[in-house]
This record gives sequence, structure tokens and C-alpha cells, in this order.
Amino acid sequence: MVMRTPHTHVPLPTAQAELRAAAQRPFADAVPIPPVLHHNEAFAEHERRQIFSREWICVGRRDELSGHGRYLTFEVVGTALFVIAQRDGSIKAFVNACAHRHARLLADDKGHKTRIVCPYHAWTYDCDGSLIKAPHMEMAPDFAPEKHPLREVCCAVWEGFLFVNLAPTPATSPGDTLAPLRDAVVGRYDMSCYQTVHRETLHWNANWKNLVENFIESYHVPTVHRKTFALHAKPIADYVCGEDADQYAYHLVPQPAAEGPGSAHPLNQRLAGTWRRTMVDFCVFPSLLVTLMPDYLWYVSVLPRETGQVAATWGIAVPPEVINDHRGYGLDAWLTEYKQYMGIANNEDKPLVEALQRGTASEHLPAGCLHPIEKNVWQFTRYLARMCC
Repeated sequence: MVMRTPHTHVPLPTAQAELRAAAQRPFADAVPIPPVLHHNEAFAEHERRQIFSREWICVGRRDELSGHGRYLTFEVVGTALFVIAQRDGSIKAFVNACAHRHARLLADDKGHKTRIVCPYHAWTYDCDGSLIKAPHMEMAPDFAPEKHPLREVCCAVWEGFLFVNLAPTPATSPGDTLAPLRDAVVGRYDMSCYQTVHRETLHWNANWKNLVENFIESYHVPTVHRKTFALHAKPIADYVCGEDADQYAYHLVPQPAAEGPGSAHPLNQRLAGTWRRTMVDFCVFPSLLVTLMPDYLWYVSVLPRETGQVAATWGIAVPPEVINDHRGYGLDAWLTEYKQYMGIANNEDKPLVEALQRGTASEHLPAGCLHPIEKNVWQFTRYLARMCC
């Protein structure tokens, strides 16, 4: 939904100047993300070029592609893509368009194909993107199938998450830029062993940054999530924000109870001490959001559509020891209950995220400020400035 506001047609240099000024403030004097950035069409196009056409974008979980030919489709700032499992177990990513006249190849959100056949003229590709059949193209002089593969894009796996990058030669890799986060914090959980049990895409009437800033601060949890996360009774004063980093931000908090929901399973040998009951909320910039717990993780991959609409693909993954505990007796009912719980959490967030979009439409707003545990919002603002100014 495109909502016309006083910010919509502000010149890009003006929007950049507001962002630059906000990013230069020290955290003690920090303000929210400038409202113009949620509504300005020129800045949205600038983000498309500077961020989503260059950065590593999470599109799902590696274990969703277990087996040759398993695939997921998605769209990154107007480019339709798919990731697909290869015979050797690796993953490749391609533009979801035929090499003939660019018809979309795969229409379903996910599925299984050992051959990819264009619905238009039946050009047929192997899972590695090579063209193996082009009906009647022998009529074209010197036609060479090897010259017409699918357009491949860069793909990487980090801690069980799948990333793609539209840049021809990305300047970085997730493994390198996220090594400090893995080594110091999240690596001990071994997220790659968590098994995905649900995946769903939602569309909200908000700017993509509204959703990111909501997820990366827990100040709202006691007020907004009274039916879900607030029940864990984690005091706001116990939250600890992580170091300032270029490519990620996080905060963490131990829950009071050493047993029960939110704590490590007795068979979990990966975690020790307080980590066995610690939650980590982290963001891999620009748009992967993860709530990581000893007994589950919840992730959201955030992709902009229009200035006032965002697509959020969210999923749940659970450690094997937790799933094995329920396997054979009531596993389906347990998973259904988990999905419903996270669905309630999404429904708690949705009206507030959309309220951020509506509220920031005005040009008559106070300066705003940030709570001490909203440091991650300040870090996100600084990331935006590094990428867009």
C-alpha cells in the first residue's frame, strides 16, 4: 500500500542529510530512524541499489533443501530467484527466468524438480542451470545449448541460514563478516542443527525498516507480547546490548527459570552455564532477524515491496533433541501449538509495526529518543548511513 505523505517526494539529498545527522549522534543522544526514510520514494530506490542489490540477503534455512532438486522461490527487490539443492548436496541460486525469453520458470513457493521445464516453450534445464533441451532450436544456425544457461547468482550458507547476493562479485562473505558474532555468541548454540518445522510469508502495510527496528528492540515486549514472550518474565533491566558492529547487532538476556520453555534440553551438550537459559535476539543487516533460544529459534527474512509494504518470511526451527522428545507421541499436535504461539506473537506485533508506518507519515513530529536497551536501533541507523550516504 503506497501512502502519499509529505515525505514521499522529498529530494534524496535531503533524506540522506537527515539520516547522516541521526547516525552521527552518540547513543546517549540518539533519536529514532528519520521518518522520511520510511516514506520517501527516492530513498527506497536508493536502498534497492545500495543495499539489496549488494548485500547478502537471507532467504530461508539450509535444511529446507534436503535432497537433490528441492527448491525455494522468492523475490529480492523485483528480481525473482530460486535456490535449489544439487546432486552433491551443495546449493545454487538462479534468476527465476528462462534463458530464452525470460518467462518465469518456477511458480510455487517451494517444491521438488530434477528437471526445470519452462512452461512457455519447454526449454529444459538441469538443477545446475545448464540447458539440456531446447525444442526445435536445431533450426537456428549455430545454436549452442551451453551458451544459454540460467543466470546464476551468488549463494552462501551461514549457521544453517541460506543467503543470496545479487552483486556479480560480492565484496564480503557471511562467514567472514559474521565471524565475531558466531565466535563470541551464537556459535555455541549450533543453529545449523536446528530443524525447520514451519515457513510462512506475511505481507504487512509498513516499511521494511519498521519491522526491523521493532524486532531488534525488546523494550516493547512487556507491553505488546503479553500473550507470548512477556510470559517468560525477563526483566527489562537484565537485557544486555552487544558491541557495535558493522554487519550485525544483538542483545541478550537470561531467563529466570533454568528449566522448562526457553531453557536447554537435558540432552543438550552444546550449551553450558547461564547460556543454557539465555535468549539472543540478533539482526544480520540488512534484514535477517532471529530470536535464538536453547530450545528453538524464530527467524524473519524481511524484504521490501513498496515504501509502505513489506514481505516477511518467517520460520521456526527446533533442536533435534527437542523434536526427538516429541517424536512418536503427539509431535504433530506439539508443532501445531508452536506455530499457533508464534502466529499470536506476529499478530501482537503487526498493528504496532503498521502504527509506526502511519505515525511517521507526519512532518510535525517531536525529535524522539531511545531507551538504553534500544541501542540496536541506533546501530541499524548507523548501518543505513554507511550504506546509503
